[in-house]
Amino acid sequence: MAKSCRKVFAVLGAICLASHVLSVQALYDASSSVKVLNAAKLSKALDTRGVLLVEFFAPWCGHCKNLKPEWERAATALNGMLTVAAVDVDSEKDLGAEYKIQGFPTIKLLVSRGQGKPARAVEYKGGRTAAEIVSWAMQQAAKVADKRLGGGDGASGGPKQRASARASANAKAGQAPEEPGFYKGTDVVELTDDTFHKALSESGTPFFVEFYAPWCGHCKALKADWIDLARRLSGKVGVAAVDCTVSKQTCAEFGIQGFPTINWFATGESQAEAYQGARDAGALEAFALARWAATAPPPEVKELVDQHIWEEACVGHPAEEDAGVPELKAKQLCVIAFLPDILDSGAAGRNDAIEALKTLAEKFKDRPFSFLWAAGGSQPALEANFGIGGYGYPALVAVNPAKGKFSSLRSAFEAANVLEFINSVRTGQERVEPVTGALAALTTTDPWDGKEGVLEVEEEFSLEDLMGKEEL
Repeated sequence: MAKSCRKVFAVLGAICLASHVLSVQALYDASSSVKVLNAAKLSKALDTRGVLLVEFFAPWCGHCKNLKPEWERAATALNGMLTVAAVDVDSEKDLGAEYKIQGFPTIKLLVSRGQGKPARAVEYKGGRTAAEIVSWAMQQAAKVADKRLGGGDGASGGPKQRASARASANAKAGQAPEEPGFYKGTDVVELTDDTFHKALSESGTPFFVEFYAPWCGHCKALKADWIDLARRLSGKVGVAAVDCTVSKQTCAEFGIQGFPTINWFATGESQAEAYQGARDAGALEAFALARWAATAPPPEVKELVDQHIWEEACVGHPAEEDAGVPELKAKQLCVIAFLPDILDSGAAGRNDAIEALKTLAEKFKDRPFSFLWAAGGSQPALEANFGIGGYGYPALVAVNPAKGKFSSLRSAFEAANVLEFINSVRTGQERVEPVTGALAALTTTDPWDGKEGVLEVEEEFSLEDLMGKEEL
């Protein structure tokens, strides 16, 4: 009997162990959108893809199991744009050591530096939802793309490194360190008891507000990222700060008990939503853009008919102090479609193309992009910048005006193709070329009236009237 019981328990134990092993192995199975990589596959993927978003996990880890559905959602959302992968550190201990994995799950963006060189790794420290992960990943990929467009090697570092360098330079020059009053001379809006509610009600934009005290160590640690956030969100969200040692009434109104406290205020509202996420610029920006994009209208798709529209919607312009005109920064990316002559496409065909651009503008409304169009041949100098040459319409280019670089759509002008093209440009996977010459100034033309084209018929002359009846 005892021997029989031992056999039963042994069988049950084997079943339990097998069940555990199967559950571990099945964390990401073959049908998952997440690619499970070993060392060899990771190296090959970096060589071919260039940029990977990788979760380093352990199959027994409860937090990893909780992350799984969000990680798979992120992989599905990024499919075709960015490879989302996972590495089982229990099986790939050398990879865990190489990428300095201390806990699970750890998420890192890996950027290839070329064959035989270790990848550059950027660790993600934000929230664990698919939306937050995707937003951060696309921001990081955009930075990679910007560098490939000519944005430099990043040797100057991020805002914290630059702030540290400024402090070091000041010390070497015998100057006093920066005042802990924080935000003078930056893009951060400093609000007080007198200005707080007026700014929120009249600005027409949502506000992301830090309530701080100048002596607070955590506030000092946040400072560089908050300044960087204000620069990134300029024109979309008011990034502001309230000094609670001065504006005590406002801080009491919102029940501020500790520093820094960060609250979100929707456009025109004074009802606060507490921010509970990570305190780095990437996570803060992802949160703010998600809130902003939920209610913001897409940018208008404009026809390029004069220099004013070209400057306002794409290339920007310098400040004109005498005229009181502030500087307008160039867009990060201008997507320009050169459409066929109205006689070739008809009004319906042209409207279809414009509607496709409007759909894309909606998808990318949280990015500093613009979507523009011109009738083919109406802006020949601009077409020459991109080697379009007066034929082959429709044609579409994505231009970084600040860098003088562009990419051309090399497939059919269809919504799916254009979306894939823009995402490839964003993530650095599309070939870029220098603009030919300086970007042209635009010729002023009449805007399309929305109607069908009219073929002008030349008047026929009577040979009798021209030559006289006698000669015929």
